[in-house]
Amino acid sequence: MRHSSLTTSNAPQLAYTLISDVTSLARSIELWTQDTVTDRRIAIDTEFIRERTYAPVLEMVQIASPNGHIGLIDVPAIKDLTALWQFLDDPTLTKLVHAGNQDVEIMALAFGRPLNGPWFDTQVAGAFLGIGLQAGYGAIVQQVLHVKLDKEEGFSDWSRRPFTDSMLNYAAGDVHYLHSLETWLSERLAKRGRTQWAIDQTNRILGHSADQTAPEDLWQRVGGKHHLDGTGLAVLRELTIWRDQEARRRDKPRRNILKDEPLIEIAKRKPRSASAISDLRAMPPNSGDRVANELYQCVQRGLAVPRAECPKLDSTPALDEQGSALLELFAAVVKVRSMDTDLPPSLLAPTDDLRQLAGMRTKPDPLNPLFQGWREELIGTWLRACVEGRLAVSWDAKRGQIRLHLTEPEA
Repeated sequence: MRHSSLTTSNAPQLAYTLISDVTSLARSIELWTQDTVTDRRIAIDTEFIRERTYAPVLEMVQIASPNGHIGLIDVPAIKDLTALWQFLDDPTLTKLVHAGNQDVEIMALAFGRPLNGPWFDTQVAGAFLGIGLQAGYGAIVQQVLHVKLDKEEGFSDWSRRPFTDSMLNYAAGDVHYLHSLETWLSERLAKRGRTQWAIDQTNRILGHSADQTAPEDLWQRVGGKHHLDGTGLAVLRELTIWRDQEARRRDKPRRNILKDEPLIEIAKRKPRSASAISDLRAMPPNSGDRVANELYQCVQRGLAVPRAECPKLDSTPALDEQGSALLELFAAVVKVRSMDTDLPPSLLAPTDDLRQLAGMRTKPDPLNPLFQGWREELIGTWLRACVEGRLAVSWDAKRGQIRLHLTEPEA
């Protein structure tokens, strides 16, 4: 589900089929199967609501075949989408998406497991062609195909029935242009020798989109935990398990049960009674005795964890003065390579990976993503040379640009 940033539309009205029963779905799948006999591409998008329930609710799946047959599947009306998932699960069928991480996640939840690839993500491909790190669907359609999409339905309530004509045309547009975009992007990736880079990055992103965090690991996603000691982390772990169970029971988003701030406050203070928890300023008013008692039991369970078995933070140590200076040097190297390759600096080298390298400069971690796949070729080689004393930076007066040189290390 994407939100166009464009205000004036020149997009045409599109032909589509609204699919709201199993018979219509079967006919459409048969048509899409025929359309993909030789051109093994299928465009996919989804519309969903995730703000009201524990798990996101899939409301619509949009499909477009290479021949332009668009189906808008009303998921709640059909309920059983087994035939659709079996069609899409074909490992010889390339699935076209834009910023598809949430689409992959939602469909995996509905299917029961991640769908087979391969995937082609037009946002990822665009980043390797200098279009922008996270170009929106509307922006890339306008830049590549010169079509302005309407943003009117970008924030629609997709649980509302009946769908309006405007909503349906918007939904159809989200898949209509994906085949043309893929053709344009793939041709240019191939010309620049970047096809495999885009494939690797897409697999890295979408390959983990459907991953679900285990309840006992949810504490790692809570902000502010770095100020807690080991026992505090053990308490936090119990609190986040409780919040997850309560959210499931009430079918509400976790944040609607209790936000992170009171969890951190409880884990930090380790109150000695349920009433002390109720009295905490961070606790929402009228939480009730039951909630306070259950949170206190979480505290007790956390305090009972032996210190050696308490959770530990997986974090890079704070950088010393030399490490901070080295991080700035890394940033300069990345900037130069960004200009050389026409790739965004944050795509080339995420800050967290650079910070890890600066912290482990005497013995770099070979599993650091900077030294994996396409990044090894484009930036990893240069950063490794930097920490090994084999990199020189100079100004090339003739070319009017900064140059990086690999040198031999000093004896």
